[in-house]
Amino acid sequence: MNSPRRILMGTDFSDYSKEALDDAVLLAKQFGADLYLLHVFDVPTYIPGVASVAGPEVFEWIRTFREEERKRLETLAEEIRQRGVMVHPILKEGIPFREIPKAAKEISADLIVLGTHGRTGLDRLMMGSVAERVVRRSPCRILLVRPKTLIEKGMENL
Repeated sequence: MNSPRRILMGTDFSDYSKEALDDAVLLAKQFGADLYLLHVFDVPTYIPGVASVAGPEVFEWIRTFREEERKRLETLAEEIRQRGVMVHPILKEGIPFREIPKAAKEISADLIVLGTHGRTGLDRLMMGSVAERVVRRSPCRILLVRPKTLIEKGMENL
């Protein structure tokens, strides 16, 4: 098994993602790998009639929100650069579980790192699992990082 040269880290800016990011940065440093920091902007679903009622305000809100997400991604990338890692921020639009594997293919990633929310039972059934869906579609190895709070509470077997 070769050392990873390109690591793709999917982030939604949550605490779970931040925990996984620490591991991704550590791995990138250890292996001298480039870190590709991906955020997928999930454009709000179009509801027929709503846009026509709200008019251009809806589209302006989406544009503003997209730009805010881009700035958050750039800020996070700069923090990672200050930790001594070569980082490439990527902002994509779409559905995260589809865009993450697609981005991994595009950059020829050797490893995908994702944080998980640790959902179980009915919550997982209703919400689905982005991580689980990415695993099914992944073109490379994946490291899933479980929340430390679940492990500390003795819920590691869930």
